[in-house]
Amino acid sequence: MEPAKILVLFALAALAGVGGFARIERQSARAAWLAARADATPGRRGQDRYVGSQRCRACHPAAWESWHDSFHRTMTQLADPEVVLAHAATLPDGARFERTDAGASWVPNEGAVPQPVVMTTGAHHMQIYWTATEEGLLQALPYAWLVDDARFVPNEATLLRPVDDGTVYTWNRVCIRCHAVAGAPGWDERTGAVDTKTAELGIACEACHGPGRRHADAHATPWGRALAHGDDGDPTIVQPARLGAAGTNDVCGQCHAITVPHDEATWLRRGPRHAPPDPLHESSALVRHPARADLPWLDDVLADDADFLVDRFWSDGLVRVTGRELNGLVESKCSEGGELSCLSCHSMHAGTKADQLAPGMEGDAACTQCHAAGDYATVEHTHHPPDATGARCMGCHMPRTSWGLLGAVRSHTIDSPDVRTSLEVGRPDACSLCHLDRELGWTAEWLERWYGRAIPESLRDAPFAEVPAAVVWLLAGDAGQRALAAWHMGDGGDPGRAALLLELFDDPYPAVRLVALRSVARLLGDRMPVIPDGDSADADLAARLRAILPAERTPSVYAIPAMRAARDDRDIALAE
Repeated sequence: MEPAKILVLFALAALAGVGGFARIERQSARAAWLAARADATPGRRGQDRYVGSQRCRACHPAAWESWHDSFHRTMTQLADPEVVLAHAATLPDGARFERTDAGASWVPNEGAVPQPVVMTTGAHHMQIYWTATEEGLLQALPYAWLVDDARFVPNEATLLRPVDDGTVYTWNRVCIRCHAVAGAPGWDERTGAVDTKTAELGIACEACHGPGRRHADAHATPWGRALAHGDDGDPTIVQPARLGAAGTNDVCGQCHAITVPHDEATWLRRGPRHAPPDPLHESSALVRHPARADLPWLDDVLADDADFLVDRFWSDGLVRVTGRELNGLVESKCSEGGELSCLSCHSMHAGTKADQLAPGMEGDAACTQCHAAGDYATVEHTHHPPDATGARCMGCHMPRTSWGLLGAVRSHTIDSPDVRTSLEVGRPDACSLCHLDRELGWTAEWLERWYGRAIPESLRDAPFAEVPAAVVWLLAGDAGQRALAAWHMGDGGDPGRAALLLELFDDPYPAVRLVALRSVARLLGDRMPVIPDGDSADADLAARLRAILPAERTPSVYAIPAMRAARDDRDIALAE
């Protein structure tokens, strides 16, 4: 053989060897990462009652596929390259997020041993990453991945709370309540030992349909299937739609409600004692604000946490945080007849992916299924053109006054715009959240003219009455009001609002700064500078943005220094 050919063969053999060693190295790294993940993630519980969602797939493929495509499923997942949405990044403090074919890991500082990322939470708005401590706790990384922004931000910027409140993000004790099926924290407060178990990660089939072992076993044979079906449906599994409004709401209220376990210590050790179709009140109490109901047992809750109510409710008793829609629903007059349920508007298997709205429920049909369209979906009632936002039922009667996931969310207490509430409670009225350039007095006059509502006497003494209400909330409100106003100001495409939003770039709450930044980005579009991972709004960025804003749009007429000086600086820690 010619010497040249021999050299080529040796070179090819060497390359093959290098490739083989690299492949073996990758496989070894992958195996080590999987072993670390298996050691750190919760064990399996309840196998005598729960079978897991994969067992449901064979008989219910369409329902399984619709669930699998939902954000409920991705509430908690084992970390894997196809699950982790974040890209590799080096953060401002020198920490690194690493992602390879083997898995994802976190390097807190130069020279530190990489910590395997073992679980993720979320896939819609943001994704949180969890690593394990030696004690078996799963704790969040100090940064979260914003899905739409495609970048990391400090974890403290994702929740509306003071920056130095000492919050520790622990999956085992908090997230497990709603982000897993039958999660048992296994938390022994006497010894500090932790042995967490779940029936399944994420919000899976048995979270709503109850334990499936009896159903799966009954349907394993033809005669079992025949015996399992009666006139009232299959008694071996829960169908929430057949439970009536109260029963359906109990199923959703396992997660979408502010509740207090009857026995917190037992819950922390063993997890929930109930599962659908058990009534929610057997294991937990639904919290209602004293302004709405007399609940003597709340005194004990407030003795342990004096801010329990103010962290969750407006002062008139309407829920202030998202994810707790049942608390809003029960305060609605629409629910007094006992027929309104979550499934009146939502569908778990046929609904929209973002909001699980049932077909046709995105618009006025959600309301006109009960309220005659001929009376209410008319210009005579709405006083707005048919194609205007103000003509939509939900725009006026379910405004976005709840907060969570860095955004404003629709209130699920169905009520009507009321300037008195804005003055006395501080909860923004629907009119002012749409007409961002109008004062409360303007709104009050139209509500009186159209619906006969008396103009409140207190309006005359309201501070900054000559300024648009949304601007007052933006600059002088509490942190929650500032965040709501900042989010709403990102709509409408008026770049003049960006100059107002820049006033929040030095806000003491990271979440308020971040929301203001995102609204500015929505208003400026392509003119918005790229924001590096981990960075938020700051003075330098504000200066750069002011340089590209038209000078004539600077809102100097709003007495900005006076409103900033009057800002409500009480601590806000919304428990979303």
